[in-house]
Amino acid sequence: MIGRLPLAFTCAAALAAVLVAAPIGSAQTIPVQPQSTPGVSVVGVGIVLAQPDVARITIGVEVFDASLANAQAQAARQMDAVVSKLKAAGIAENDIRTVSYTITPQYDQSNNQNQPVLRGYTVQNLVEVRTTNVAGLGQLIDDAVAAGATRIYGITFEASDTESLKNQARDQAMANAAAKAQQLARGANVALGKPIVIEESDTSGVNPIQAIAPRAAAAPAATTPIQPGQLQVSTTVRVTYAIQ
Repeated sequence: MIGRLPLAFTCAAALAAVLVAAPIGSAQTIPVQPQSTPGVSVVGVGIVLAQPDVARITIGVEVFDASLANAQAQAARQMDAVVSKLKAAGIAENDIRTVSYTITPQYDQSNNQNQPVLRGYTVQNLVEVRTTNVAGLGQLIDDAVAAGATRIYGITFEASDTESLKNQARDQAMANAAAKAQQLARGANVALGKPIVIEESDTSGVNPIQAIAPRAAAAPAATTPIQPGQLQVSTTVRVTYAIQ
């Protein structure tokens, strides 16, 4: 009578049977090393300058009063007047949107008491305004302040045809890359083929460039000066050309 085999021996035998049954080729996997692409690799840069034709600005009111109800009412009246003035200046309703409304209690802590004393409330209401009248932005600010605005934040400038400007920057970058590759090919005494790898790095995006405007003649009434400067749209491409 054959005795029962130990468990360890049984498992080892089963594992050996599986290894024998498996194809020899599947037991070893050799990773394939990537081969470098032969050719001429260059980096091309394209930069396009443009005048901004869209401006965004945050305009608002801030009111303090001992009574919260009075502060809210006063802030509402001032904000209504500001928005009415903006619309009268040609700003569409869709281009005015509320971005912040806050109520902040104000405490007096200088009375040497253990607990601060509530002095009143500050109510702030802010709207973001979009306008295509960049040249008239200074006058728009003056009109808003005259109507009751007490807070002006973050003026930014944009271009409405950003995609077109980016396309121009790409064309310049590819032309710049081709010129560099041709120069390198001539120096190496080889013939340049077609691009085989093209990679774009659009990390620069659209950046404002500060510009100094010429001094204007004195005007009868002072207007808030706004300098939009220029916008710089740039992109970078890495191109590898084949060698014929």
